[in-house]
Amino acid sequence: MREDKILWKNPSVILKLIELGAWKDWIYVTTTELASNTGIPQQTVSRVLNELSSNDFIEKKRVGRTIAVRLTEKCLNSLRLMYEKLTPIFEELKTFRFSGVVLSGFGDGEHYVRIYMDKFEEVLKFKPYPGTLNLKIVDLNDLKKLFIIRGLPGLRIEKFIKNGRVYGAVKCYPALIGGEVNGAIVIPERTHYGLDVVELVAPENLRKRFNLKNGDKVSVEVKVDI
Repeated sequence: MREDKILWKNPSVILKLIELGAWKDWIYVTTTELASNTGIPQQTVSRVLNELSSNDFIEKKRVGRTIAVRLTEKCLNSLRLMYEKLTPIFEELKTFRFSGVVLSGFGDGEHYVRIYMDKFEEVLKFKPYPGTLNLKIVDLNDLKKLFIIRGLPGLRIEKFIKNGRVYGAVKCYPALIGGEVNGAIVIPERTHYGLDVVELVAPENLRKRFNLKNGDKVSVEVKVDI
């Protein structure tokens, strides 16, 4: 444990060594270069390198005016353990969970799903039920999550022309609906709804699947790459 504290005592140095490729082979640097790249005084860099070396986290040797450095297996093992501890945090950040209450739409969901049907099948890999389930997001934290989702690329359907009419682009985000059904959030480029309303599509009628009525709460889980 104490040795790991030494490894992360000045994380800028070890991270710079990783960035330079010292995890896979010898690299050749000067303490002046490391100081410049990390913003740490040269004397501190020298001390950190000596501590890392004396605790077997790095191997180093003088080569002319440079220092040859590479990470040891001990160091790589410590980094792997740190990675395992950090991974759940970032995996969690990729998952957005929120809920909303069911509300009636304008009655045009079926019409537009049918028009976009082939496009939805292509990007979502399922044939959606011809209709959308509309949720109104009322919780402020959930609205913030939806705002973040809207800003992410998602799976995009580009605008297209059909029967002489232009239909706008749509962004789709695969989602787990009600903890059971794999569907998607669809965010049209053109919409009648406000930013607090989200439209869902799925391979089945969600109202019937969950026996929903207006005002019922539905959970949504979206996993995205950030």
